[in-house]
Amino acid sequence: MNWTDLTETFNHLTQPPYLYVACGGLAFACLLLILVRRQPKKIVAYQTESGRVMVSRSAIIDLIRTACGQLDGVTKPRVKIKVKGKTIHFDVQIQLMSGGRLREIEETLQTHLRQNLSENLGIEHLGQINIVATGFKSGSIETSSPITTAEQAPSNPAQELDALETSATATLQEELEKKQL
Repeated sequence: MNWTDLTETFNHLTQPPYLYVACGGLAFACLLLILVRRQPKKIVAYQTESGRVMVSRSAIIDLIRTACGQLDGVTKPRVKIKVKGKTIHFDVQIQLMSGGRLREIEETLQTHLRQNLSENLGIEHLGQINIVATGFKSGSIETSSPITTAEQAPSNPAQELDALETSATATLQEELEKKQL
Protein backbone atom coordinates (compact mmCIF):
# COMPACT_ATOMS: atom_id res chain seq x y z
CA MET A 1 0.00 0.00 0.00
CA ASN A 2 1.53 3.29 -1.09
CA TRP A 3 0.75 6.89 -0.15
CA THR A 4 -1.93 7.47 -2.78
CA ASP A 5 -3.87 4.36 -1.78
CA LEU A 6 -3.73 5.45 1.84
CA THR A 7 -4.99 8.97 1.08
CA GLU A 8 -7.84 7.60 -1.04
CA THR A 9 -8.84 5.27 1.80
CA PHE A 10 -9.00 8.05 4.40
CA ASN A 11 -10.32 10.77 2.07
CA HIS A 12 -13.93 10.14 3.09
CA LEU A 13 -13.03 11.05 6.72
CA THR A 14 -12.73 14.73 5.72
CA GLN A 15 -16.48 14.99 5.27
CA PRO A 16 -18.28 17.14 7.92
CA PRO A 17 -20.09 14.36 9.87
CA TYR A 18 -16.82 12.53 10.52
CA LEU A 19 -15.06 15.76 11.52
CA TYR A 20 -17.83 16.58 14.02
CA VAL A 21 -17.51 13.15 15.62
CA ALA A 22 -13.71 13.49 15.81
CA CYS A 23 -13.92 16.98 17.39
CA GLY A 24 -16.56 15.79 19.88
CA GLY A 25 -14.39 12.83 20.88
CA LEU A 26 -11.36 15.07 21.34
CA ALA A 27 -13.35 17.54 23.48
CA PHE A 28 -14.69 14.68 25.62
CA ALA A 29 -11.15 13.31 26.12
CA CYS A 30 -9.91 16.77 27.18
CA LEU A 31 -12.80 17.15 29.64
CA LEU A 32 -12.03 13.76 31.18
CA LEU A 33 -8.36 14.68 31.49
CA ILE A 34 -9.22 17.95 33.25
CA LEU A 35 -11.60 16.21 35.66
CA VAL A 36 -9.05 13.55 36.55
CA ARG A 37 -6.17 16.01 37.11
CA ARG A 38 -8.05 18.64 39.16
CA GLN A 39 -7.13 19.19 42.78
CA PRO A 40 -9.64 18.16 45.44
CA LYS A 41 -11.58 20.85 47.34
CA LYS A 42 -11.85 18.77 50.50
CA ILE A 43 -9.53 16.09 51.77
CA VAL A 44 -10.37 13.28 54.18
CA ALA A 45 -8.26 13.84 57.27
CA TYR A 46 -9.42 10.72 59.11
CA GLN A 47 -12.41 8.47 59.43
CA THR A 48 -14.28 7.41 62.56
CA GLU A 49 -17.18 5.10 63.17
CA SER A 50 -19.50 8.13 63.07
CA GLY A 51 -18.25 9.42 59.74
CA ARG A 52 -15.44 11.13 57.88
CA VAL A 53 -13.64 14.29 58.94
CA MET A 54 -12.74 16.52 56.01
CA VAL A 55 -10.30 19.42 55.75
CA SER A 56 -10.68 22.08 53.10
CA ARG A 57 -7.88 22.58 50.63
CA SER A 58 -7.62 26.27 51.57
CA ALA A 59 -6.99 25.36 55.24
CA ILE A 60 -4.07 23.14 54.24
CA ILE A 61 -2.67 25.81 51.93
CA ASP A 62 -2.95 28.47 54.68
CA LEU A 63 -1.11 26.20 57.12
CA ILE A 64 1.70 25.55 54.63
CA ARG A 65 1.99 29.25 53.69
CA THR A 66 2.12 30.22 57.35
CA ALA A 67 4.88 27.68 57.96
CA CYS A 68 6.84 28.99 54.98
CA GLY A 69 6.33 32.57 56.14
CA GLN A 70 7.96 31.76 59.48
CA LEU A 71 11.21 30.75 57.77
CA ASP A 72 13.58 33.59 56.96
CA GLY A 73 14.90 32.27 53.65
CA VAL A 74 11.57 31.43 51.96
CA THR A 75 9.12 33.50 49.91
CA LYS A 76 6.21 32.93 47.53
CA PRO A 77 5.13 29.39 48.48
CA ARG A 78 2.75 27.56 46.13
CA VAL A 79 1.13 24.26 47.05
CA LYS A 80 -0.12 21.37 44.95
CA ILE A 81 -2.07 18.60 46.65
CA LYS A 82 -2.27 15.13 45.13
CA VAL A 83 -4.52 12.40 46.53
CA LYS A 84 -3.67 8.84 45.52
CA GLY A 85 -5.99 6.38 47.22
CA LYS A 86 -5.97 7.36 50.90
CA THR A 87 -2.50 8.89 50.81
CA ILE A 88 -2.06 12.64 50.40
CA HIS A 89 1.08 14.00 48.73
CA PHE A 90 2.19 17.63 48.68
CA ASP A 91 4.39 19.61 46.31
CA VAL A 92 5.52 22.86 47.93
CA GLN A 93 7.19 25.27 45.53
CA ILE A 94 9.24 27.99 47.20
CA GLN A 95 11.52 30.81 46.21
CA LEU A 96 14.72 31.12 48.22
CA MET A 97 15.96 34.42 49.58
CA SER A 98 19.65 35.29 49.61
CA GLY A 99 21.43 33.49 52.41
CA GLY A 100 18.82 30.72 52.49
CA ARG A 101 20.23 27.20 52.49
CA LEU A 102 17.99 24.75 50.69
CA ARG A 103 19.04 21.68 52.67
CA GLU A 104 18.34 23.30 56.06
CA ILE A 105 15.08 24.86 54.86
CA GLU A 106 13.91 21.55 53.38
CA GLU A 107 14.57 19.60 56.58
CA THR A 108 12.95 22.21 58.81
CA LEU A 109 9.96 22.71 56.54
CA GLN A 110 9.25 18.99 56.05
CA THR A 111 9.41 18.13 59.76
CA HIS A 112 7.31 21.17 60.69
CA LEU A 113 4.70 20.43 57.99
CA ARG A 114 4.45 16.73 58.92
CA GLN A 115 3.95 17.63 62.55
CA ASN A 116 1.36 20.36 61.90
CA LEU A 117 -0.59 18.45 59.26
CA SER A 118 -0.89 15.38 61.46
CA GLU A 119 -1.37 17.07 64.85
CA ASN A 120 -3.34 20.22 64.01
CA LEU A 121 -5.43 19.00 61.08
CA GLY A 122 -5.47 15.31 61.98
CA ILE A 123 -4.39 14.06 58.56
CA GLU A 124 -3.45 10.41 59.06
CA HIS A 125 -2.21 9.23 55.68
CA LEU A 126 0.57 11.66 54.81
CA GLY A 127 2.64 10.76 51.78
CA GLN A 128 5.57 12.66 50.40
CA ILE A 129 6.12 16.34 51.00
CA ASN A 130 8.22 17.46 48.05
CA ILE A 131 10.01 20.79 48.33
CA VAL A 132 10.76 22.42 44.97
CA ALA A 133 12.97 25.51 44.76
CA THR A 134 11.57 27.54 41.87
CA GLY A 135 13.83 30.56 42.07
CA PHE A 136 16.33 32.57 44.00
CA LYS A 137 15.75 36.14 45.12
CA SER A 138 19.04 37.86 45.85
CA GLY A 139 19.44 40.68 48.30
CA SER A 140 20.94 44.08 47.58
CA ILE A 141 24.51 44.11 46.37
CA GLU A 142 26.89 46.36 48.25
CA THR A 143 29.35 48.28 46.11
CA SER A 144 32.89 48.45 47.31
CA SER A 145 35.07 51.53 47.00
CA PRO A 146 37.68 51.46 44.25
CA ILE A 147 41.12 50.23 45.21
CA THR A 148 43.54 53.09 45.65
CA THR A 149 47.27 53.08 46.17
CA ALA A 150 49.06 55.13 48.76
CA GLU A 151 49.97 57.71 46.10
CA GLN A 152 46.35 58.03 44.92
CA ALA A 153 44.75 58.02 48.35
CA PRO A 154 43.79 61.48 49.57
CA SER A 155 45.73 62.54 52.63
CA ASN A 156 43.07 64.95 53.84
CA PRO A 157 39.73 65.24 52.01
CA ALA A 158 39.05 68.72 53.39
CA GLN A 159 42.34 70.06 52.02
CA GLU A 160 41.60 68.55 48.60
CA LEU A 161 38.15 70.14 48.56
CA ASP A 162 39.64 73.55 49.40
CA ALA A 163 42.23 73.13 46.63
CA LEU A 164 39.53 72.25 44.09
CA GLU A 165 37.42 75.25 45.12
CA THR A 166 40.41 77.57 44.87
CA SER A 167 41.37 76.32 41.40
CA ALA A 168 37.78 76.53 40.16
CA THR A 169 37.45 80.08 41.48
CA ALA A 170 40.72 81.13 39.85
CA THR A 171 39.64 79.63 36.51
CA LEU A 172 36.32 81.50 36.60
CA GLN A 173 38.04 84.80 37.46
CA GLU A 174 40.43 84.39 34.51
CA GLU A 175 37.54 83.75 32.13
CA LEU A 176 35.67 86.82 33.37
CA GLU A 177 38.77 89.04 32.94
CA LYS A 178 39.20 87.81 29.35
CA LYS A 179 35.60 88.62 28.50
CA GLN A 180 35.75 92.13 29.94
CA LEU A 181 38.68 93.10 27.73
